[in-house]
Amino acid sequence: MDHASRRQVGLRSSVATLAVGLLVAGCQSPAEISLRREITGLRETIKQKDHQLVAQKATIDELNAQLAVARSISEEDLKRVFYPERLIIDRLSGGADYDGKPGDDGVTVYLKPVDKDGDVIKVAGDIRIQLFDLAAPPARNLVGEYFIPVDQVGQLWHGKLLTNHYTIKCPWPKPPDNTELTIRATFVDYLTKRVVSAQATCQVRLPPD
Repeated sequence: MDHASRRQVGLRSSVATLAVGLLVAGCQSPAEISLRREITGLRETIKQKDHQLVAQKATIDELNAQLAVARSISEEDLKRVFYPERLIIDRLSGGADYDGKPGDDGVTVYLKPVDKDGDVIKVAGDIRIQLFDLAAPPARNLVGEYFIPVDQVGQLWHGKLLTNHYTIKCPWPKPPDNTELTIRATFVDYLTKRVVSAQATCQVRLPPD
């Protein structure tokens, strides 16, 4: 093949290549081109959001780690803080009339957290009270259960005239079968997460039939 023929073949190849390119470009409408650009933009946005989420998770994990360290309490720390080592249900706890009608409507519990020196202390924590009528059949011996979270416990403290205690009113859903009830109290110290509990019996007056 001479030089002119080779030149003509090369020209035809270039024209064909250009024609294919124009054909491919011509097959994409403006709407398709715009959609492709939008998809590319969304992919970039998603990639950026993924990076932000990874960074935020790392920050949250770091803060949780710092909180765990801040709340960890060693034995040396326990020697310097006040926390309840035992719980006392005051002897005045017992049946209470809340509506002024004959018979009791529940039990009022006077609760005293006591530290290692034997002093009653006002301390933050969760309180749980359970009332049992142990003489009743097993299916009916739980008279009532009452939970006071840490953010409400402070409102129940009475610290005047030597009456340092938490006062928890426990109205029962319905009167028990018997006049002697067992009180079980549990206190979870907010700072140390230590649990102390106590149990006592009390007398109640049943409403007339």
